[in-house]
Amino acid sequence: MPTTTPPPAGRLLSLQAVRAVAASLVVLVHLGGPTAFEHKVFGTSLLQPVWWPAQSGVDLFFVVSGFVMAVTAGGALFAGAPAPSLGRFAWRRVSRVYPLYWAVSLVLLAVVLAAPGLARGNGEETDLLATFALLPQRGEPLLLVGWTLVYEMGFYLVFALSLLAGRAGRGAARAVLIAWAAAVLVGRPFVPEGASPWLEVATNPLNLEFGMGVVAGWLVVSGRAAGRGPLLLGAGLTVLLATWVDLSLQGPLTGTGLAMALALGGGSALTVTGLATLEREGRLRVPALLGRLGDASYSLYLVHVPVITLAAIVLARVLPDLGGPAGIALQVVVVVVAFAGCQVAGLLAHALLERPLLTLSRRAERRVAPPRGPVALPAQPGPERGEVPGGASTLTT
Repeated sequence: MPTTTPPPAGRLLSLQAVRAVAASLVVLVHLGGPTAFEHKVFGTSLLQPVWWPAQSGVDLFFVVSGFVMAVTAGGALFAGAPAPSLGRFAWRRVSRVYPLYWAVSLVLLAVVLAAPGLARGNGEETDLLATFALLPQRGEPLLLVGWTLVYEMGFYLVFALSLLAGRAGRGAARAVLIAWAAAVLVGRPFVPEGASPWLEVATNPLNLEFGMGVVAGWLVVSGRAAGRGPLLLGAGLTVLLATWVDLSLQGPLTGTGLAMALALGGGSALTVTGLATLEREGRLRVPALLGRLGDASYSLYLVHVPVITLAAIVLARVLPDLGGPAGIALQVVVVVVAFAGCQVAGLLAHALLERPLLTLSRRAERRVAPPRGPVALPAQPGPERGEVPGGASTLTT
């Protein structure tokens, strides 16, 4: 019987489980994609059938990010409570995302400078300033998954603006988010091909997934989802399953970014709402291993591409070229070991690098702005987790 960890008051371990699943799906994408690990090592991919469905890991991440922002600052958005300090909010977002991302990117930069032949891109030159600042660019960032963090930081900016507007009332805070979603829906069709990368990022339908996560968080914070956990979870999984089938078969959803974002974002939002509701009502217990993997999900997300790339270079040179059943068996073993190796690398990066960086950022925060009485978002010394409505947290854990 698997070990389970009861959720402490206010903490949602189900969000950690979702993060663990989301990061693992992204790992599968880079193991089995058309130009990814399996093709480089074996020339074929056993994971190709799940390549499209596995891409929903990013959608899950975006929804969870919106959900967590809503529940941690939901008082200001939904209940008229005082807005949290914008300075503290900005510091926590910046200190949560950038330090580990910079550390991994600097290692990659050193590797690329030492061995330029290892660099790979989309044909456009990488803008180093945009890469490290997480700004939109035409080229690819040094760290492949960095493009998703560009959207993440954009959402945090919009959310900060909604908190600022919230000082004039809940209606103003909500208006900012609604106007943002409307701008994405209305503006995308008018963006010409080859437009500014800033404009393309700002109007990408993926942004709507953050908004769906905010709505999901509101349903939980307001209690409107109470008692409906099984229904919401079942509906969400049904939508996700149907969407995954459609994507695997290259159905109509693959032809439009808006339809895909609405389907994957909507299914993910329903699923997260159902899980969070069930856990809050004591009807769901999360395995301890999933909780630990969720803690390390941001580390896994950042380090798995370099790990996979290095493994592909080495294994392509040393593995025997077997055919038939023996070759398939070897490929299965290698893929399983590579997947497990990425998880171990993520756990190690979390323990040796991410957690110490978090500790330093919290110490710096307390020195610059020590708590003065009750605050809307209390400081938290350890790694951030999804909470209702505790310390500020983010998708990127």
